[in-house]
Amino acid sequence: MALAENITTVNNSSKTIQFNLINTINKKIEEEKQNAFGISILLITAGTMIASINAAFALNGDVSYFILAVSLILTTTTNVSAISQQPFKIVVWSFIINVLVSSFLIIYQISESLIFF
Repeated sequence: MALAENITTVNNSSKTIQFNLINTINKKIEEEKQNAFGISILLITAGTMIASINAAFALNGDVSYFILAVSLILTTTTNVSAISQQPFKIVVWSFIINVLVSSFLIIYQISESLIFF
């Protein structure tokens, strides 16, 4: 009985959780590789919709050729990478870059139109 009273345990283990967005996206891409064809079609559709909104804003009022060119080049690159059956990882990352840049340009154009309104 005296032995059981003297035994103590110390737990010094600590677990740190690290969140890495790029690794998380790459893992999700690997999980969904079997559905690559259907997802690629959805990515083409969504990317083209966002780019068309961006192009409409670029052509409204004063034409911004730089924004229009960037939007069209990114969208065309994403669509060509999907249609030419590049690896699924390339298609997804080109879509992510397309959406981020196009969204930024849309926000920029909206803020610019509000300033000069």
